[in-house]
Amino acid sequence: MERLHVLGTGNAAVTRCYNTCFALEHRGEYLLCDAGGGNGILRQLKLAGIGFGSIHHFIITHAHCDHLLGAVWVLRMVGTAMKGGSYEGQLHIYCHRSIAEGLTAMTKLMLPAAIQAFVGDRILFHPVEDGTQVQMLDRTVTFFDIASTKLLQSGFTLPLDNGQKLCCLGDEPYNPA
Repeated sequence: MERLHVLGTGNAAVTRCYNTCFALEHRGEYLLCDAGGGNGILRQLKLAGIGFGSIHHFIITHAHCDHLLGAVWVLRMVGTAMKGGSYEGQLHIYCHRSIAEGLTAMTKLMLPAAIQAFVGDRILFHPVEDGTQVQMLDRTVTFFDIASTKLLQSGFTLPLDNGQKLCCLGDEPYNPA
């Protein structure tokens, strides 16, 4: 059975709680969805008892700073663990192509060359668009365009063991489109 870890909630300018992100646990592996707005993701993951070595799937719904900037810290920590030999396998990041390009550029600007070297080798970006289906955590995740009028955003659905479905809408309320 899965377990949902809410790591943050709130709007972009919150000061007393961490920005929106969560992790879904299944059989000791984690799917991280968004990463909040900065290095506070490190504290939130630690408080939830989630080690970087158990995160192998990472969805970034959109490029608002309160969902994206913590991703640089996740890449830094996973890359450091890879370099130190304590991370097995690959980190798969699912996001829009423009986010992948931006995070790759940020990695080149902000992270050491030893971590940059993992991008494209063990840190892999997988562009998603409306209708993309991907296998993660032993299930099929289906991505969709949430029809935001503000910014390109991907939502997703993921079937749960109890027969229900987890649906993430990124930053927007439900849109019938």
